Parts: sequence; C-alpha cells; structure tokens
Amino acid sequence: MRKLAILFLVMMMCGCSNQSKQEESKKTVYKDGTYTTTAVGYGGEFQVETTMKDDKIVDVLVKEHNETPSIGGVALEQMITSMKKENKYDVDTISGATKTSQALKDAVKEAMENAKNTSK
Repeated sequence: MRKLAILFLVMMMCGCSNQSKQEESKKTVYKDGTYTTTAVGYGGEFQVETTMKDDKIVDVLVKEHNETPSIGGVALEQMITSMKKENKYDVDTISGATKTSQALKDAVKEAMENAKNTSK
C-alpha cells in the first residue's frame, strides 16, 4: 500500500511539471500591437508602423516619405515584402538605396525591440 501511495505521488508530480512546460511554451516573444518608429533615409525622416501578431511581422507601413520613388520607394516595397515573408528585420539591402534600406531595417528593429514581451 505504501509503494502504491509513493507511486501515485510521483505520477502527480510528473503531471504538474508537464503542465508548467505547456504554459511556458505558450509565452510569446513579442507583444501584439502596432509600433511606430522613425527612420532617417536618403530623403529625410519618415515614420514606420510595424504590426506584430502571434510573434510575426504582419505588416510594415511606411508613412509619407521623400525617398526617390523609383529607387528608395521600390526598395521599401521589396524590403517590406521580405521582412514579412522571413519574419525578421535583417533582410538584404537593396543596391542603390543603401541609406533608405538601412533606415527601414533600423526602424523595424527598434519596433521589434519595443514589442519584446518582458513578462515572465
């Protein structure tokens, strides 16, 4: 009878630790929301809104900017597509639009840092 009671206690303890592992795996790296940051590109300053949901970059929106439409504007579009697809800010820069590319990367990086889930 005593062995049975000990076995029961051991099984209960294993069940509890498994539950805490499941709860731990549900924690997210980033808080959902839209984060606004500022970038300084070739044409000057512009705002970037990065939307995070379920630990993914779901949207990056560049507000009004003064980048050259055929160079910086195209670079922004291409990089935003890559960032959303790869779910990271550190994507390839676009040749000919290095300053614009780096500005966007820095802005999205800052947004992701601001979105980090610090709750334990």
